[in-house]
Amino acid sequence: MSRSPIRIPPDRDLSIDFVRAICLPIVVLLHAFQMGIDGEPLRAFNALAEWTPLAGITWIGMIMPTFFIAGGFAGITTWRRLRHRGESAAEYIRVRALRLARPVLLAMAGVLVTLGAMAALGADPEFLRSFAFRLAEPLWFIAVYAICTSFVPLMSWFHHRAAWPTYFTLAGLVVAIDLAGRYLGLPLGALNWLFLWLFVQQLGFGVRDQWYSRRPRWLLLLLAVVAYGLICVAVFGMGYDPDMIANLNPPTVVLLLLGLAQVYLFTLLQPSIRALMRRRAVLVTIGALGIYGMVIYLWHTVAMAVVVGIQLALGLPFPTVLTSEWWITRIPWLLAICAVIAIFCVIVPPIEKRWPAERPRGMPLWASILCTLLLVAAVGCVLTQGYLTPLTAFAMGGLAAAIVWLTVGGPGAMQGERMLEDAAVRGIPRE
Repeated sequence: MSRSPIRIPPDRDLSIDFVRAICLPIVVLLHAFQMGIDGEPLRAFNALAEWTPLAGITWIGMIMPTFFIAGGFAGITTWRRLRHRGESAAEYIRVRALRLARPVLLAMAGVLVTLGAMAALGADPEFLRSFAFRLAEPLWFIAVYAICTSFVPLMSWFHHRAAWPTYFTLAGLVVAIDLAGRYLGLPLGALNWLFLWLFVQQLGFGVRDQWYSRRPRWLLLLLAVVAYGLICVAVFGMGYDPDMIANLNPPTVVLLLLGLAQVYLFTLLQPSIRALMRRRAVLVTIGALGIYGMVIYLWHTVAMAVVVGIQLALGLPFPTVLTSEWWITRIPWLLAICAVIAIFCVIVPPIEKRWPAERPRGMPLWASILCTLLLVAAVGCVLTQGYLTPLTAFAMGGLAAAIVWLTVGGPGAMQGERMLEDAAVRGIPRE
């Protein structure tokens, strides 16, 4: 008996699904290796901070630009679909913020429960504080992604009406801010958390509109080589850090060049990726990673906390980082984390389904933006202060309030058939 073919929506690009799914294991692998626990008394720190081979690996393995390129593709696709149905920018921002805020709050609670259990079992408070700070670090992506996705309606408008000026303006701002901080000492680098990632997201808009795939393959390869060549100039001629991860905080022009290189290389590989995705086993695997993607990203830190808690409870040793023993034990360490993540993939989705459905009551744009800012502020507070501070309660309370507001909606008129009928009468403006 032949298996029925898997139906794929016509506006879905499986190559985007592939790279988004593949990025997840890479992120989990990196964070798992970075979690160093060592010393007497025990403290948590970045185990790879002094591992020099990491810098070279990050020239290929630092995949966050690809993640934001794929996010830009998905964002503008969703926004155009909603516009076609007559939805507003406020509703788009509301939906995207709610889809992020709910799982983030639940995962934060998971971290706190695990840390609380470790404290109850007698873990050293100072170790827990250092450990909690390390567990919060991956939240930076949620904060930046929430900001960038809220800009999708506006940046889509610019993309349609002034695409090239938008690209050059964002790139120019990134370069100017980076150089002003580097050579003039101006404390402006944090602005590139916005401008750099908006630029990379904008590259995803170009992928969606097939800008790059229409170019000759030799040109794409040449542009990728040029981008990497300019990275070499920045690193070896201007003193930028060769570690791409070090160029994350604050984002530098090196990441802009890496984003360009990755969009060209991704476009070159798209035909091969699409051919690979025609294999049912690959499609099912990537589909599963996509379905559980948010659980994997948000709960892999909880999984690390659970594994460390079990180690402490059993009295298992923590080898000195970067020693032969430490590298050998990374195998069971990773397997244990993956096993706990698999359990979370079974447990968490049914819990998330219990969230009440959002009411069809429209929110004005300012309200959607304010709720997004509450999300970003809550995540940013935990990110910069760690989980075990008094501010965590206020952060999670603010996030919970934003979720309630986004779920209830308003202040605005009830949405429904009337809105869609009005849109049909007026005609939906297209970009």
